[in-house]
Formats: sequence, structure tokens, C-alpha cells
Amino acid sequence: MLQDWLSTGGIALDFLGFILLLREWWLAFFHESAVIEYEKQRAWQQSLRHQQRTHASDHLRAHLDVSSRIQDEMADRSARDRHLATLKSRKRMFMLATVLIVTGSLLQLAGALPESIFSLVSAG
Repeated sequence: MLQDWLSTGGIALDFLGFILLLREWWLAFFHESAVIEYEKQRAWQQSLRHQQRTHASDHLRAHLDVSSRIQDEMADRSARDRHLATLKSRKRMFMLATVLIVTGSLLQLAGALPESIFSLVSAG
């Protein structure tokens, strides 16, 4: 009877681990989409700033150059922070999913042992 519950618990843990892996893949997909969108937006902003710079006076160009550099640095820092946070979240999900799947598999194996071997292992 205990073996049946071990198998059932193992299947449940495997399922939960798989669901967490799906969530991790989902996060990866959306992160990649966000990175592509960020790059498009950044290219558009740089193009717009270049257009503004070509029609500006010399005094204003210096200001626009400094302003552009500051905006680029802030955008890079923000993107890097988001990227690191996403990687940290994905790593946690992956590690937890791995532990659940391995534990679930071991429980299923224990549930599939012949009863004579299982009684020796569980008693000893």
C-alpha cells in the first residue's frame, strides 16, 4: 500500500517539476522578446537623436552628445539589471524543478520495487 502512495507522490512531484520547467521556458521566451523589443526601441531612439544632432547648433550638439551618453548608460544599466533579475529567477525555477523531478523519479522507482525488496529496504 505504501508503494502505491510513493508512486503517486512521485508522479505528482514529476508533474510539478515539469510545470516549473514550463514556467522557466515561458520566462525565457518573454525575456528574449523583451530584449528584441528593447533593441528596436534603442535603435529608434539613437536614430532620432542622430537626426536631432544633425540639425542642431554647435553649442547644442555638445549638450545633445552628453545627454545621449547619459541616456544610453541609464538604458544599459536598466537592461542589465532586468537581465540579471530574469536569470536569477530562471535559475531558481530550474533548480527547484530539477530537485522535484529527480525526487519524483526516485519515489516512482521505490514504488515500483518488488515488495520483497521494498520490505527489506524500508525495514533496514
